Amino acid sequence: MMLQRQGGALLLMVSLLLATLAALAFGMNRAGGVELRSINDDYEERAAAYLAEAGVAAARWSGQVGGCTYRPLSPIPLGAGVVTINASGKDKIDVTATGAVNGTTRTVTGTRLRLFDFTETETIDLAQDMIDTTIEQPSAGPLELLQTLRLSSDKAHVLMSWDLDDIDDNDVLVLSATLTLVPTAASGVVRQVAVHRVTTPWDKSATWIKARPASSWNGGIYANAVVATASVGAASATWDLTGLFDSCASKRLAANGVLLRLVDSGQEVYFHSLEAATSSRRPTLRVVLAEEC
Repeated sequence: MMLQRQGGALLLMVSLLLATLAALAFGMNRAGGVELRSINDDYEERAAAYLAEAGVAAARWSGQVGGCTYRPLSPIPLGAGVVTINASGKDKIDVTATGAVNGTTRTVTGTRLRLFDFTETETIDLAQDMIDTTIEQPSAGPLELLQTLRLSSDKAHVLMSWDLDDIDDNDVLVLSATLTLVPTAASGVVRQVAVHRVTTPWDKSATWIKARPASSWNGGIYANAVVATASVGAASATWDLTGLFDSCASKRLAANGVLLRLVDSGQEVYFHSLEAATSSRRPTLRVVLAEEC
């Protein structure tokens, strides 16, 4: 009899334990389902919003590549969703774009959006209005008028600045800005040269320790973020400075020029400067502009 009672009690405990585990499992599955639906809903809302923003950008692009004439766009399927775009106007357009993903919709509007004419662009070379110089340690005097620019790891940097009068206009958009330098000698060793934005004013009297007569620095004061990097070997090297020039032209950033430095230690490279005897070897800084519609 005692064994029967103990067996019955044990069976009851096991039954209760299994029931508890089943209840917990049901609760977790339900919570997981709710959480999964919440995550899915959030994804669809974000996806629909991104589609709507893309629709506004597409409307602007249509007007700009169309020579300042907006071309209606049909509903555009993108992945699991679709974006519908309505726009009106010419030189400046009003846009309403709605993104839809699995029944979830989001709408983004843009009013009096500026357009730039991508069919009529202008290319200018700012090198003629540029200053280039080497700063090195131990600190030498101004080296602006030398025919070569020298880079040496943590010992010599190159500074460049430019006159933005030709693009300092709220009615133009910088589509591209490309800096090209020519090494003085071909080399089988590839060296990485980084361009940084200079964050303090300097002039052509700059040295390793002085940005200008009343301002000190140590090898330059520049943003840590790299604007562009190029591999320098046997041929000319090119850096894409489009984002920087667009920010400077629109006054979002101060136009203090750039600093070039070697990324790796124990390296050196020479470039032809603006004073080079042969014009084809001198630095070029070509900027492509689009005017506002």
